[in-house]
Amino acid sequence: MTNIRLTYDYTLNSIKVVKDSINQLNTKLTLILTISGVLVNFGKDLPAYIVSLECNQSIYPCLSCYLLKFLAYLFTIITIGLGLWGLSPVVGGEIILPEQLLAEEWNQAEEEDYLTALIQYLQTETLVIISKIREQKAIRLNWAIRTIVTAVILFLLDEMIFISIPVLGKFCAGI
Repeated sequence: MTNIRLTYDYTLNSIKVVKDSINQLNTKLTLILTISGVLVNFGKDLPAYIVSLECNQSIYPCLSCYLLKFLAYLFTIITIGLGLWGLSPVVGGEIILPEQLLAEEWNQAEEEDYLTALIQYLQTETLVIISKIREQKAIRLNWAIRTIVTAVILFLLDEMIFISIPVLGKFCAGI
C-alpha cells in the first residue's frame, strides 16, 4: 500500500469520525430539548406571585418567586431555541458524483494523481465544511447546557424560597 493510498484511507476515516461526532452532538441536543420540555412541565407547578409572606398584619407578595420563575422560563426558552438552532439542517459536505469520476480526464489519470486530486477535493469540499458544522453544533450545545443549568438553578431557588416562606412568616410573627 502506497502513502497516497494511506492518505486517502485516512481522509475517508476522518470524514466518518466527524460525521459520527455530528450525530452524537445531535443526540445530545435532542436530549437537551427533552429535558427542557420536562422543565417547562415542572415549572408550571412552582409558585410565582400568588405566594405571599404575612408579617405583623401586613402581606408581602413574593416578588422574588415571580422573578425567579420568569427568569427560569426565559432561560428554558433560550435553551429550546439553542437546541432547535443546533438541530437545524445545514448543507455541507459535497460528494463527487459517479458521472464526474467517469469523465475522460479522471479515467486517464494515473492512480496516484487520481487519488491526490480526490483527497484534495474531499478535504476542501467535505472534511473542512463538516468540521465547521460540527464546531458550530458543539458551541450551540455548550451554550444550551449552560442555559439549562441556569434554568434548573433558578427553579430550585424558587422552590427553596417557596418552602421558606411559611417558616419566615412564623419567625416574623414571633418577633
